[in-house]
Amino acid sequence: MNAYKHVVYWHDTEPVTLGEPLRESVECDVCIVGGGFTGLWTAYFLKEAEPALDIRVVEANHSGYGASGRADGFVTPTIGKDIQALVKEFGLQRALDASKAVGRSILEIGRFARRNRVDVEYEANDYLMVATDAAQLKRLEHDRDLAERMGAAQPEILSRQDSQDIVGSPAVLASMRTGGALVNPFKLARGIARVVRDKGVTIYDKSPCLRVEPGVRPTVVTAGGRVRADKVVLATNVHMDAFPPFRNKVVPIWTYAMVSEPLTDEQLSRVAWAGREGLVEAKSLLTCARFTHDNRLMFAGGPAPYYYGRDKRQRNMNRPEVYRAIRQEFLRFFPMWGDIEFTYAYGGTADVVRDYAPHFGTLNGGNILYGYGYCGNGIAATHTGGKVLRDLALGKETDYSRLLFVDDERRKPPASFPPEPALYVGARAVARLMDWKESRA
Repeated sequence: MNAYKHVVYWHDTEPVTLGEPLRESVECDVCIVGGGFTGLWTAYFLKEAEPALDIRVVEANHSGYGASGRADGFVTPTIGKDIQALVKEFGLQRALDASKAVGRSILEIGRFARRNRVDVEYEANDYLMVATDAAQLKRLEHDRDLAERMGAAQPEILSRQDSQDIVGSPAVLASMRTGGALVNPFKLARGIARVVRDKGVTIYDKSPCLRVEPGVRPTVVTAGGRVRADKVVLATNVHMDAFPPFRNKVVPIWTYAMVSEPLTDEQLSRVAWAGREGLVEAKSLLTCARFTHDNRLMFAGGPAPYYYGRDKRQRNMNRPEVYRAIRQEFLRFFPMWGDIEFTYAYGGTADVVRDYAPHFGTLNGGNILYGYGYCGNGIAATHTGGKVLRDLALGKETDYSRLLFVDDERRKPPASFPPEPALYVGARAVARLMDWKESRA
């Protein structure tokens, strides 16, 4: 285990030059708290709509350091962990509208990268949702039936042989191809940051927000200065619990990944995987695999623990028991790659909310906005969310401001989680319950 590099692989793919921190008191039109995908896309779409806006972003570290730059890089049309519940609450049409909006974001992220010459290692090669047991096959069938009810394109469930012809894993019993793409999430975050800076957005690195003081013009306070703005956008995702209205709305769940050395031609030849699709197991606590741009193998999955006291400290990347579990899962899928050496082993936190779906909305009479709740599926959804927050900030009634993600008279914020120690006990019980339900699906 000591041979592993407990550094996020993506962070080693591009050097970072830090921007200046906030060291003064300033005023602006819009201040965005958080320089990850949600904050950056919001800044981008606001500048596209209203180029004259003075937009400032305060970021605790640097863009791409947090969850945005630690993602596995799957750009998927996911709108929540429980699509059946969303359909039940909002109806087929509104669920379909949300799904289509996020699906468009997959293509638009690729167009953004090409138009702005941002090398995000974009691969438009779909992903394969696979079943490795009867319960997961039933889940594929449920997803297919739901897609048919929603009037979406009807995916085909592929046989064991057809599935293994695409990805040659003996663990795969059936599969369903789903539209999507793969990216280097860190390069995407860094690229959006460069583009919005070029458009005139100011990003203050190393400027963690200490608090937001509400008012007619709310104020964002950091250790080095203050930003007073007409509108403040809270886009800190798993760190939303730092703000009183969201203190018990979000739980930080740790997810982990391992990345190998670049595979040799001989190693690559052992497994059919010519299309380089992303591989995702059909269960809530995902196991997934993919190639990186330089033919490393990323494998993620195993435990998704909650650590007592909402522990988000980086020391949790050093968890030998987690990496042993991931390695065991990897060998279940790819026993023919038993000699592959993994060199990177790392983790990060995903935000989980009670209804397992994103939330956007406004507070304080509309001059404080928020977006969070991606539950580990945010690359495409944050792009859509940036448009939602743009229209909410500009006070426009649009197709985006009417999406089911928006908290209004039709949809309430997610229910609160209990305080410790009940939260710790409950989080462990929920993980066991999800495993039990999926084994009986």
